[in-house]
Amino acid sequence: MIKAVLLDDEQHGLDSLSTQLKQLDKPIQVVASFNHPIQALPFIKSQKFDILFLDIDMPGLSGFDVLEQIAEPHFDVIFTTAYNQFAIKAFQYSAISYLLKPIDEAELLKSIQLWEKKTSKAIDTEQYKLFLNHYHKSDTQYSKIALPTADGLEFIKASEIVRCQSDSNYTYFYLSNQEKILICRTLKEVESLLAFHGFVRIHQSHLINPAYLRKFIRHDGGYVMMQDGEEISVSKAHKDKVMALFNQIERK
Repeated sequence: MIKAVLLDDEQHGLDSLSTQLKQLDKPIQVVASFNHPIQALPFIKSQKFDILFLDIDMPGLSGFDVLEQIAEPHFDVIFTTAYNQFAIKAFQYSAISYLLKPIDEAELLKSIQLWEKKTSKAIDTEQYKLFLNHYHKSDTQYSKIALPTADGLEFIKASEIVRCQSDSNYTYFYLSNQEKILICRTLKEVESLLAFHGFVRIHQSHLINPAYLRKFIRHDGGYVMMQDGEEISVSKAHKDKVMALFNQIERK
């Protein structure tokens, strides 16, 4: 049985989420729900449960304030938020789980399924610190991202990623030190995450970091050679975007 605690200052938000959780085909029990963070803290600190569904913007204490008052969280956290796109990007870079309000039932189910696959069932301290660092920055050029792997989380610099390759619903990350990391994310999700770092989709299955681009060969339909020696075809659908990239490089 998955034991859940809900904390949201809006009662209708609590009622709606509780109903949605009960309707999922999952063994979930809502053991407590609170609409005031100060009242929730004693329970959260003393009781054993699995997931805290945590609102961010609340009077008295924010969701972040609540977590900072708990030295060693024994539970995992799924944030529920109505925050803007910039804040959402911070969630994605740190691999912190979140649900955007109003909560979609399909996304709720997906978040539970991802939680079930996680090796660790408690919020990762470094992961949370990385999220706060990203969240408080005034720009989107984050130096590190968190990759959810089978063993936990891998924290890497975006500048160390040479290219990414799709493998169905998974993506391989190829790094400058020749390490290869597999994560449970589609290439489309990865593309959205890395777009701010200048990564370019050149094929249905390939995303590259132009900083590691070695050659562009025009014949045979066009393909690129990366610094790691990999040759990747440029698809017709992405050729205009790739040529625009090369024209931009030439003007610099």
